[in-house]
Amino acid sequence: MLKKIFKYFRDKFLKNKINDSLKILKSSDRTFSKPINKIGCIIDTNLEIDYYQILELIEKIGLKEKDIKIISFSDTDFNDPFSKMRISNESINFYGNIVSNDANEFISYDYDLLINYFGDNKILTLISSKVNSKFRVGFDNTNKDINDIIFSNIFNNFAKFSSELIKYLKKIK
Repeated sequence: MLKKIFKYFRDKFLKNKINDSLKILKSSDRTFSKPINKIGCIIDTNLEIDYYQILELIEKIGLKEKDIKIISFSDTDFNDPFSKMRISNESINFYGNIVSNDANEFISYDYDLLINYFGDNKILTLISSKVNSKFRVGFDNTNKDINDIIFSNIFNNFAKFSSELIKYLKKIK
């Protein structure tokens, strides 16, 4: 019973932090322009994705590995291919504040493009909402307020996601 109460209040504080952060994000002036020089990528490792697929996408965009920062969410340390910058449930404290050095470092950069490769994950939503990025892409099963382009029917299919993203980026001036 006490655990349920604790979880309820933790979720409530986290939701309030997300809402506050989304208000700031909505009021910010974000204008996408080419060229894309710096990409941020927020990954949920519970989805089927490989580090090399991300590198292929970056090459198709015309960038190199040094031009991308990746932060990954994982429930365990075991077999996380994105372990350079990693977050977990412990990255957010009871009050919904980010306490992870990796998350704070990721947020400190400015990006031309932010790829939100995750579903309904409140911790990743909070981190994404705090990132300074000119343009954001993600899926329809995330919070719709964090993305400029929202892809449907391709959740957890990185090959299709990559292909669609390249098409959209070519059309945008």
